[in-house]
Amino acid sequence: MIRSMGRWSLRIVAALVLLLLLFYAGLLALMTFTERSWLGDPPFHEAIDARSSTPHDITLIDDGALALAYRLQLIESAQRTLEVEYFIYDLDRSSRVVTQALAARAAAGVKVRVLVDFSLPVLALRPVYAQTLRDAGIDVRYYNTASVARLFSVQHRTHRKLLIADGEAAIIGGRNIADEYFDLSPDYNFLDSDALVRGEVVAAMRESFDLYWDSPWARTLDARTAATDDGARDAEGFLVPTVADRAVAQAARTLPLTLPVHQCGDVRFVTDYPGLAVRNRQVYNAIVDLLAEAKAEVLAESPYFVLRGDGLDALQSLTDRGVRLSVLTNSLYSTDAYYTVGPLFFSLAPLQPTGMHLYAYSGGPPEPVAARSALFSGSERWGVHSKRAVIDDATVLLGTYNIDPRSANLNSELILVCRDAPALAAVLRRDLEARMARSEPVLDGATLARRALLGRADWRDQLVMLIVAPVASAFDILL
Repeated sequence: MIRSMGRWSLRIVAALVLLLLLFYAGLLALMTFTERSWLGDPPFHEAIDARSSTPHDITLIDDGALALAYRLQLIESAQRTLEVEYFIYDLDRSSRVVTQALAARAAAGVKVRVLVDFSLPVLALRPVYAQTLRDAGIDVRYYNTASVARLFSVQHRTHRKLLIADGEAAIIGGRNIADEYFDLSPDYNFLDSDALVRGEVVAAMRESFDLYWDSPWARTLDARTAATDDGARDAEGFLVPTVADRAVAQAARTLPLTLPVHQCGDVRFVTDYPGLAVRNRQVYNAIVDLLAEAKAEVLAESPYFVLRGDGLDALQSLTDRGVRLSVLTNSLYSTDAYYTVGPLFFSLAPLQPTGMHLYAYSGGPPEPVAARSALFSGSERWGVHSKRAVIDDATVLLGTYNIDPRSANLNSELILVCRDAPALAAVLRRDLEARMARSEPVLDGATLARRALLGRADWRDQLVMLIVAPVASAFDILL
């Protein structure tokens, strides 16, 4: 009797799994059909693709502690307006310090607007906290508040990262607002990259923020009408500096902001139009066009490296023209998203004919920086999170776009492109090559070292990856 019940239980579970797989297969088919057949031409707005030939000042920020310091300086310099847009906005020390700085500028009469993605798996700045910010003079909206029950709409997220002061200076790049992006986490930190930009194209960045802020996808949620939230007491103290907050702020503000400022006379800002439709995805098309211009070499970095057919074709076209392609991504040990490694692990063989060079980051810490507060000592385990590339030692790409189907098809992304800037390209190249030196080659031309993609991951992580890999590969458009 017990064995019979066990067999029936297994059959029921198997049937439920099969139904779930069929449901998601139908969902993906619907998404593909909808995106390609129903939605027509993309909307037009000048802010989604702006190019300027006037001189711009660009500072690359590859250090986490300095990234926090430059943000605080930019916020505190604002006299009229501040626009803030992030995918992740946490409630930890760095987030508190940044928010308290924003509140201080709001109290001084600066108009402050904050747009945060409403993705429930990562949402920390909940409506009850937004109400605290509004009480301090900061306007807060959420992007895409669709419930998880709306499986089609909920897949669309704004993955953009922007901090704009007075429409004249901006910090864009891969970093969200959380400790692990600023070398403050004791467990796991990201190696990431930002650019501080001053010049004409910043006006287009601000217009793109307005485009998202005013879109039907952005909503103000009142904590009193939102779902029950038990964080009211914590929210009340979010803007009250603690001893720990003051220590982090003081440590950041005492860092010397002496990174080199580079001149760029050909700057382009590209972002996706708000909304789910593939027709709105402009960043992917811009990247494909830029790769088509490459003549000798492309060096790229992406925390996730998940390719579908069109992406593989784009890389193959590069190497077919004799362009050397080198890509740095995470190993299983260094990643924060193990489910993205499985599809890559089992698709390495099709990558071999491209002749590309693929490196997996070891997970070790960066080179130590002298005269740095112990607060920024970080962790023993690190992962790469930059989204950047150097083309022919002259063109630089930096932004939020991951090499994965989600960035190509579902997310709203942005990139900054600087052409004919060899000095800027050399700085980015040196940092990228330093990270590659702390990595292991997975593909070296025709040589495949599959084991290198696992890095120092233990057997438990490897087992989980192997179990999840088939499902992740089947639904890779959601990765």
